Amino acid sequence: MKTFNYGKDELQALDLYQPKEWNGKTLVLIHGGGWWQGDKGKEKEVATGLAAEGYQVAALNYRLATQAKNLFPTQDEDVEAAYTWLLKNIPDFKADNIAFIGGSTGGHLAAYLGLTKGRPFVSLSGLLDLKGFYENHKETIPKQLIIAPDLPSKKIDQAGANDSYYKWIIENLLASINDDSLEKASIFSKVTKKSGPGLLCNSMNELVPAYEHQKLAELLRQEQIPVETCLLSGSRHGEAYIDDIWPNLLNFLKRYI
Repeated sequence: MKTFNYGKDELQALDLYQPKEWNGKTLVLIHGGGWWQGDKGKEKEVATGLAAEGYQVAALNYRLATQAKNLFPTQDEDVEAAYTWLLKNIPDFKADNIAFIGGSTGGHLAAYLGLTKGRPFVSLSGLLDLKGFYENHKETIPKQLIIAPDLPSKKIDQAGANDSYYKWIIENLLASINDDSLEKASIFSKVTKKSGPGLLCNSMNELVPAYEHQKLAELLRQEQIPVETCLLSGSRHGEAYIDDIWPNLLNFLKRYI
């Protein structure tokens, strides 16, 4: 594994995982954490597993929204900058052999790239409908669920719904709360006829309401874009259920990259 900087900020960095036998395909893996915490190092286990399947994997960091700094759309800009850097500086990464994967807010960012770059993407419990969620929930509580720095993403369990925390995440991300800012930060407006195919997964009773992925799936179908979904029982969030959907993920990547 090698680390590279794709920008001037120390958080504008990525870890590159090389497979023993490359299958000619590349992946961008994006960590979650509510846009305010998390690190690419948490993706080591998943990245290593994908590399073992023959993929070259870039696990990204991006600037985090903390203390009213690095607010939206900083994270969108960073993952797009990382994508551009990879295409320019790592010869194996090409616009026609790449896909994006992420869990939780990483799932949102993976969807953002897939929808805007026209490439396959996998969103595991992505926080997609910031506008709809915010309008339907009133309570807000201080930030919580601080995740230990060395805890791998796939071992993080958000333990069911937490509507107040989800709403706090939105308030922490945006400079102001209004219809326009909420709409821009939601993912649905990014769907076009040129968007990439998606694999969208969610648990039935978790932090992110399952309707968010179902709505994105319907928007993709309306544009005749391939989309696959998986809805799991229970409350596990993001990469906490990645072992269960691993075959779905690998089959999706084989079909669409």
